[in-house]
Amino acid sequence: MDALTDILNTLRLSSSFYFRTELTSPWGVEVPAKEKVARFHVVIRGQCWLRVDGEEEGIHLSNGDLVVIPHGASHQLADTTTTDIRPLEDVLDEVSYVGSGPLVYGGDGPGCCLVCGEFAFSDLGQHPLLENLPRTLFVPGNQSYNSQWLDSAIGFISHEASNLEPGAHAIIDRLSEIMLIQVIRATLDASEEKIPFLSAFVDARINQVLAAIHADPANDWSVENLGQLVNMSRSSFSSCFTELTSMTPLQYVIFVRLEKASRLLIETTIPLINVADSIGYRSEAAFSQAFKKQYGMRPGEFRRAHTEKAA
Repeated sequence: MDALTDILNTLRLSSSFYFRTELTSPWGVEVPAKEKVARFHVVIRGQCWLRVDGEEEGIHLSNGDLVVIPHGASHQLADTTTTDIRPLEDVLDEVSYVGSGPLVYGGDGPGCCLVCGEFAFSDLGQHPLLENLPRTLFVPGNQSYNSQWLDSAIGFISHEASNLEPGAHAIIDRLSEIMLIQVIRATLDASEEKIPFLSAFVDARINQVLAAIHADPANDWSVENLGQLVNMSRSSFSSCFTELTSMTPLQYVIFVRLEKASRLLIETTIPLINVADSIGYRSEAAFSQAFKKQYGMRPGEFRRAHTEKAA
């Protein structure tokens, strides 16, 4: 399994479609902030403006454009930059929208059709990749991709959202996951600036090291032997890895080990000493101390808390 796939599994992604819109000018909607989600909007027809809280400038969106808001920030969508904005909750109440079919709203002017959704992350979903993503990921509809998967995914989501045939929501969930991966790939291809952690996948050497760590986190990794994997000196490798990921190599090894442990504690009944051994800790005490530092509680407490929550 490659590192990016394993990281997305770490985030425990569960996408959920919420609605397709048919909006006619004049219209303006404010979508509230929401934690542990990444929201997306795809323009199927027409044009609109997006402004994300914390960003100085708005983004003009037109046919085929896709925007992802990775951190669930509050944002506004409107037909023009001067249209009055109304809270989404008020709009839903006004049109008596109950969650099925398209959201139809606005005046008598030109129309805009959007497919909107969100990627929800579990309470444990955390990773430097997600934390360091820009506030907005914008993929223009006219951008060429190394693969046609993104265009295809958007097209299928639009079709399923429009028809809502049996099984549509399950299909949309899977396609949304594919779309998020493709957005990350498109961002990697198009970005001219270094984005913490995301840029690590562009560097062939650091990407190879990430893959090795994720494939075998229990290995007795050191800065020296990780650097040797890619024929780099200890100092050069450490400097390059830290610059691209904002973590030292051993900090990242520990992070991956403990994330794997958290999954084992929730999903299995393996004794704590065996969990510790499976991720490279020979001492249960050392494992417990490291785990508490990352998750705020000891492994046994963590397992009990999530067992009670599941019950």
